[in-house]
Amino acid sequence: MRNKQLTTIAVASLAVVALAGCTGSDPSPKGSAPSASSTPADDAAGSEYAIPDVSGECVDGTATIVDDSSNVTIDGDCADVVVEASNSVVTVTGAVVNLTFNSSITLVNVATVDTIVFVEGANGNKAATSSTPVVTDAGEGNTVAAE
Repeated sequence: MRNKQLTTIAVASLAVVALAGCTGSDPSPKGSAPSASSTPADDAAGSEYAIPDVSGECVDGTATIVDDSSNVTIDGDCADVVVEASNSVVTVTGAVVNLTFNSSITLVNVATVDTIVFVEGANGNKAATSSTPVVTDAGEGNTVAAE
Protein backbone atom coordinates (compact mmCIF):
# COMPACT_ATOMS: atom_id res chain seq x y z
CA MET A 1 0.00 0.00 0.00
CA ARG A 2 2.85 2.38 0.87
CA ASN A 3 4.54 1.85 -2.52
CA LYS A 4 1.25 2.63 -4.29
CA GLN A 5 0.96 5.90 -2.31
CA LEU A 6 4.54 6.87 -3.15
CA THR A 7 3.94 6.09 -6.82
CA THR A 8 0.77 8.20 -6.83
CA ILE A 9 2.59 11.10 -5.16
CA ALA A 10 5.48 10.85 -7.65
CA VAL A 11 3.13 10.83 -10.67
CA ALA A 12 1.19 13.79 -9.28
CA SER A 13 4.43 15.73 -8.68
CA LEU A 14 5.60 15.10 -12.24
CA ALA A 15 2.26 16.27 -13.60
CA VAL A 16 2.51 19.52 -11.62
CA VAL A 17 6.06 20.11 -12.92
CA ALA A 18 4.99 19.41 -16.51
CA LEU A 19 2.01 21.74 -16.27
CA ALA A 20 4.11 24.48 -14.70
CA GLY A 21 6.08 24.72 -17.93
CA CYS A 22 2.83 25.18 -19.88
CA THR A 23 1.46 28.02 -17.79
CA GLY A 24 4.31 30.51 -18.26
CA SER A 25 3.58 33.68 -20.16
CA ASP A 26 5.75 35.49 -22.66
CA PRO A 27 6.87 38.73 -20.94
CA SER A 28 7.80 40.44 -24.24
CA PRO A 29 5.19 42.73 -25.78
CA LYS A 30 3.46 41.42 -28.90
CA GLY A 31 4.88 42.68 -32.14
CA SER A 32 8.27 43.62 -30.72
CA ALA A 33 11.46 42.52 -32.37
CA PRO A 34 13.30 39.71 -30.65
CA SER A 35 16.21 40.91 -28.57
CA ALA A 36 19.71 39.53 -28.89
CA SER A 37 20.64 37.24 -26.06
CA SER A 38 23.46 38.44 -23.88
CA THR A 39 26.73 36.58 -23.71
CA PRO A 40 28.99 36.22 -20.67
CA ALA A 41 31.41 38.69 -22.27
CA ASP A 42 28.60 41.25 -22.61
CA ASP A 43 27.59 40.73 -18.99
CA ALA A 44 31.18 41.11 -17.73
CA ALA A 45 31.78 44.25 -19.79
CA GLY A 46 28.83 45.99 -18.12
CA SER A 47 29.82 44.89 -14.64
CA GLU A 48 31.33 47.41 -12.28
CA TYR A 49 32.52 44.76 -9.83
CA ALA A 50 36.25 44.16 -9.63
CA ILE A 51 37.76 41.46 -7.46
CA PRO A 52 39.75 43.30 -4.81
CA ASP A 53 43.46 42.58 -4.35
CA VAL A 54 44.35 42.23 -0.67
CA SER A 55 47.73 41.88 1.03
CA GLY A 56 47.74 39.20 3.69
CA GLU A 57 49.86 39.66 6.78
CA CYS A 58 51.80 37.02 8.65
CA VAL A 59 51.94 38.23 12.25
CA ASP A 60 53.94 36.19 14.76
CA GLY A 61 54.00 33.27 12.31
CA THR A 62 50.24 33.21 11.56
CA ALA A 63 48.14 34.67 8.76
CA THR A 64 44.35 34.48 8.95
CA ILE A 65 42.59 35.23 5.67
CA VAL A 66 39.05 36.59 6.13
CA ASP A 67 38.40 38.56 2.92
CA ASP A 68 35.66 36.78 0.92
CA SER A 69 35.69 37.04 -2.87
CA SER A 70 39.20 38.48 -3.01
CA ASN A 71 42.67 37.89 -4.44
CA VAL A 72 44.90 37.68 -1.38
CA THR A 73 48.70 37.57 -1.48
CA ILE A 74 51.01 36.68 1.40
CA ASP A 75 54.61 37.49 0.52
CA GLY A 76 57.24 35.17 1.96
CA ASP A 77 57.14 32.34 4.48
CA CYS A 78 54.41 31.97 7.10
CA ALA A 79 54.29 29.03 9.52
CA ASP A 80 50.49 28.89 9.86
CA VAL A 81 47.95 30.06 7.30
CA VAL A 82 44.26 29.83 8.22
CA VAL A 83 41.82 30.46 5.36
CA GLU A 84 38.39 31.54 6.57
CA ALA A 85 37.52 33.50 3.43
CA SER A 86 35.29 31.80 0.87
CA ASN A 87 35.26 32.21 -2.89
CA SER A 88 38.76 33.65 -2.89
CA VAL A 89 42.18 33.05 -4.42
CA VAL A 90 45.06 33.07 -1.94
CA THR A 91 48.69 33.05 -3.04
CA VAL A 92 51.53 32.39 -0.61
CA THR A 93 54.91 33.06 -2.23
CA GLY A 94 56.92 31.27 0.46
CA ALA A 95 56.81 28.15 2.60
CA VAL A 96 53.94 27.20 4.92
CA VAL A 97 54.09 24.61 7.70
CA ASN A 98 50.34 24.30 8.41
CA LEU A 99 47.57 25.35 5.99
CA THR A 100 44.02 25.15 7.37
CA PHE A 101 40.87 25.60 5.30
CA ASN A 102 37.78 26.76 7.18
CA SER A 103 36.18 28.02 3.98
CA SER A 104 34.44 26.95 0.78
CA ILE A 105 35.31 27.36 -2.89
CA THR A 106 38.76 28.80 -2.26
CA LEU A 107 41.98 28.24 -4.19
CA VAL A 108 45.29 28.49 -2.36
CA ASN A 109 48.48 28.58 -4.41
CA VAL A 110 51.40 27.87 -2.10
CA ALA A 111 55.06 27.32 -2.95
CA THR A 112 55.55 24.56 -0.34
CA VAL A 113 53.38 23.28 2.50
CA ASP A 114 53.91 20.49 5.04
CA THR A 115 50.37 19.90 6.36
CA ILE A 116 46.90 20.75 4.99
CA VAL A 117 43.70 20.44 7.02
CA PHE A 118 40.21 20.83 5.54
CA VAL A 119 37.91 21.20 8.55
CA GLU A 120 34.34 19.88 8.58
CA GLY A 121 32.19 22.11 6.38
CA ALA A 122 35.19 23.25 4.29
CA ASN A 123 33.99 22.18 0.85
CA GLY A 124 35.06 22.65 -2.77
CA ASN A 125 38.53 24.00 -2.00
CA LYS A 126 41.80 23.42 -3.82
CA ALA A 127 45.40 23.69 -2.69
CA ALA A 128 47.88 23.99 -5.55
CA THR A 129 51.45 23.19 -4.53
CA SER A 130 54.51 21.45 -5.86
CA SER A 131 55.10 19.78 -2.48
CA THR A 132 53.50 16.60 -1.13
CA PRO A 133 51.81 17.60 2.15
CA VAL A 134 50.12 15.42 4.75
CA VAL A 135 46.37 16.01 4.21
CA THR A 136 43.45 15.70 6.64
CA ASP A 137 40.10 16.22 4.92
CA ALA A 138 36.86 16.39 6.94
CA GLY A 139 35.08 18.37 4.19
CA GLU A 140 33.81 17.41 0.75
CA GLY A 141 35.10 17.99 -2.78
CA ASN A 142 38.51 19.30 -1.75
CA THR A 143 41.66 18.66 -3.78
CA VAL A 144 45.40 18.98 -3.43
CA ALA A 145 47.28 19.04 -6.71
CA ALA A 146 50.48 20.20 -8.35
CA GLU A 147 50.45 23.79 -9.49
